[in-house]
Amino acid sequence: MNNEYTLIETLADEKWDRFVEDSLNGTIFSNSIYLKASSVKFKLFYCYKKEELRAAVSVVEDAKGESLILDDLVIYNGIMYNKPTNKQNHAQQFSEQFKIQEFIANELTKLYKNIELNLHPSIVDIRAILWVNYGTELPKYQPDIRYTSYIDISDFKTSKKLEDISIYNKASTSRRQQIRYAIKKEYKTKIISDVSLLIEFYKKTMDRQDIDVENEKLQKMEKLVSSLLKQNMAKIYASYDEKDELGSIALFGWDNKRAYYIFGANDPAKRDGHTGTNVLWEAFYDLSKMGIDEVDMEGINSPNRGWFKLSFGGNIVPYYEIKLGE
Repeated sequence: MNNEYTLIETLADEKWDRFVEDSLNGTIFSNSIYLKASSVKFKLFYCYKKEELRAAVSVVEDAKGESLILDDLVIYNGIMYNKPTNKQNHAQQFSEQFKIQEFIANELTKLYKNIELNLHPSIVDIRAILWVNYGTELPKYQPDIRYTSYIDISDFKTSKKLEDISIYNKASTSRRQQIRYAIKKEYKTKIISDVSLLIEFYKKTMDRQDIDVENEKLQKMEKLVSSLLKQNMAKIYASYDEKDELGSIALFGWDNKRAYYIFGANDPAKRDGHTGTNVLWEAFYDLSKMGIDEVDMEGINSPNRGWFKLSFGGNIVPYYEIKLGE
């Protein structure tokens, strides 16, 4: 029995947001504003070592509060470690994180029947989670490796020509071609505030793929986007073709570490154009000028969208989806 640590439920307040901001593992998806606007049933915990705050946990509960579930709007959650203390060397930091992870993983099994978490890519060591209930007949945590792509946009703000941008040189031949075509035809990308237009395009995109999206989900998306725009935590980018007709829309949110490609949608009638490429490429310029150096493309786990996102020349980054069930 581990008496060294305690897990205490906490509030989504300014103290919580400061912790998320300071933690290497913290993201916009654990920010209090984001969670409240996402309409999920979230719960937050602090992990203390005696009186010292050493970690935090953000989870999404099912309607009954009996199990932890994944939600499309909350890309990463789970454990976030506090900054190391000045007294800890490199090895001691790993040792403490292992103990914290073991404690939290065990405590969650006491609180919930089933558990699903999407850990941030910066958490690479999950041995303590996998060893929970080792050697017993009790349920074990099962990992699934997922992937996203990180794109370095730090040189967009200083580039004089396309060849000055590192990811342009790493991008696929077809993607570079699309970028050049959009520039030559004088495509324009604007920052807009019309949330309903984003939702309308998203529904069109899903309809084209024969994916039925419930109105409840669309309403949740609209509430989330509106809140993020109001709090200056996101922008909607809209790309127009040479006829000044809207072809593609994308939503990017950000925190103090990087930006995140949250939603993207296209007019099915404009799929042969270059707006799908242009909207992202021009967003990278704007985000870079804001001082953001990296974009998380938020998943490359479906074949078509995965190849599209990777064609921009980013790096492949794995992360863990963890599940425990009876």
